[in-house]
Amino acid sequence: MRIATKYALVLTGALSLSAYAWQVGDPRLTTRLDRETREAVNAIIENARKAGVPTETLVDRALEGASKRANGAVIIAVVRGWAEDLRRARQALGPGSPDAEVVAGAHALRNGVQVRELERLRGAKSGMRYAMALDVMNYLVNRGVPADTISPVIVNLVLASASDDQFAKLRQDVERDISGGVAAATAASLRGQGLVQQVADASAAANGGAPGSTLPSVRGSTRVADPALNPTAVGAVQGTSSVSGAGDAPAAPRGKPKKRP
Repeated sequence: MRIATKYALVLTGALSLSAYAWQVGDPRLTTRLDRETREAVNAIIENARKAGVPTETLVDRALEGASKRANGAVIIAVVRGWAEDLRRARQALGPGSPDAEVVAGAHALRNGVQVRELERLRGAKSGMRYAMALDVMNYLVNRGVPADTISPVIVNLVLASASDDQFAKLRQDVERDISGGVAAATAASLRGQGLVQQVADASAAANGGAPGSTLPSVRGSTRVADPALNPTAVGAVQGTSSVSGAGDAPAAPRGKPKKRP
């Protein structure tokens, strides 16, 4: 009986300590939020922690609201909404995704990216990380690229094992094109398709296949297969021999035939 009573007291103490912990919460919030707001925010953060959702970013949102002198109701609503976006991103990306990917995924959802696009990332190779890819996608959406234009491209590149350096280069190229006057959607679409082809060519070459043409440009520059650069590559179009062998026939005589004596 004494053992049971002692166990009950220990359990009650643990529960009380846990309740006190979420009420006190992150010490950074203690001096920045009023008591009512702090307790509500701490409860949201504790629920998020139990759901496996990143919590540091929730603290950041609360502190950002305090810095902007937002009232308690606004801060609570913002933190609660962000926690819900993080939960959706975690569910879409899977429980094994690092916090950085979940946060980037939540930003993507807020930028209009469909949940199904994030769910496709579950098919990425084991151990592959894609926070950089999601960051690039979010950046380009904020630069005016439609989410439904760039999200499938980015996901396809992740599934094709594009590197972080390639994603960074894609962002730079699209940024340069936009600054040069190219429409954001056009720049992202063409550059993205070109990188998809480049990654596919590199994979084919690594597996013994033959790479295709070079990366297309939104400026319309000449490529390897263009007639201006390599006329022999398109002989059938130029009137030379075709693949069917018709070009092997003798040339027809020119001019009028001479009369025989």
